[in-house]
Amino acid sequence: MRWGATFNWISVAAFVAALVSQLLGWEAVRTGILIAWVVLVFLVVMSRGMRGTSILTYLSAAALLGAAIGQLAGFSSVRGWFLLAWTALLLPVAIGLFSHPMRTPAWGVFVGFWGVVGVLWLIVVQIAAVAGSLSGEAYRDWAAWPLGLLGIWFLVASGLGFGAERFPRWVDLLGLLAGAGLLALSVSTWIGASSDAVRAVGLFAAVVYCLWAIGLGWVYWGTQDVTHRFRGLAIGRAAESSRA
Repeated sequence: MRWGATFNWISVAAFVAALVSQLLGWEAVRTGILIAWVVLVFLVVMSRGMRGTSILTYLSAAALLGAAIGQLAGFSSVRGWFLLAWTALLLPVAIGLFSHPMRTPAWGVFVGFWGVVGVLWLIVVQIAAVAGSLSGEAYRDWAAWPLGLLGIWFLVASGLGFGAERFPRWVDLLGLLAGAGLLALSVSTWIGASSDAVRAVGLFAAVVYCLWAIGLGWVYWGTQDVTHRFRGLAIGRAAESSRA
């Protein structure tokens, strides 16, 4: 069976299951099914080349910007949906970072695996938040752990590959700041910082992430000869491959 037909059947099954869940009042299940289908769409888009990943990276910045605006405007429900979109779009961003040449690729792949696990964990947490099952202090506590994992992954990818070919130093510098911002957001939650302090750290992390995602998407757009099978390639080998 061709992949196109398989994808169509999966889509039909997902929408039927989501409709049944809606009729039964299982909102969390419905949202989970739809998000799983959206993630599948993202993975299909990524398989078409780095420009697909670039577009998804830009969209992740737009989603987080929308969440920040919703936060400042006091629209908590709008903020929740934008954050859900952002967490789903974080998956292709995290997977795309595997194509960053690193000085210690084995370490990057190891940490990157847990970064992707953190994204999936964050998606589940955000689904629960949108469904109303998780809110307030409990929501912040649950979200802090996957955000911390993701922040560490951004730090590792940008730090070990700092200034590597195709990735300008300013992009990796923004990646370091974005990772530090996400990690600081987690730490501020763990130490019980005031709501104003957590909000300020969150806004900083959001702004830096958006800037980094724009730069990262720009790099991805110009790397058409790179695929996601490029995982774990060391910096020296990457340079040799580009000269060949």
